[in-house]
Amino acid sequence: MYKLAANFSHILRLCTIGALAILGILLTIILFTETFSLIPLMQDGIRIMLFLRFWIVLLSFFFSFMTMIIAALKHHGRIAVDFLLSLGIMALIRGLIAAHGQPYEILTNSIAILLLIIGMVILKHFMK
Repeated sequence: MYKLAANFSHILRLCTIGALAILGILLTIILFTETFSLIPLMQDGIRIMLFLRFWIVLLSFFFSFMTMIIAALKHHGRIAVDFLLSLGIMALIRGLIAAHGQPYEILTNSIAILLLIIGMVILKHFMK
């Protein structure tokens, strides 16, 4: 019975790794197709600034998902907690970039970033 459970676990792990690889390929394809479809929209200065802001957010999404997929593939489907905390910090920084001068949103994102950094420091302190 234990051997059957171990084999089933191995098959599920392989399926997970395959799904992550397919997700990474699809994200890459979608990134480039969306980028090339937005290029004709850049005609005046305002649209260029919106495009650049969108591009920054899109690239940070892409790289955070890709690093998460690569980390999961390297560690056989497991992701460290500090890695997830750093991804959360990067996502909140991305939110600060996309926030259009709304003070409440900027304040809450800044407090959340501070709390995640404090959590990372506590985690590093107790994980020695």
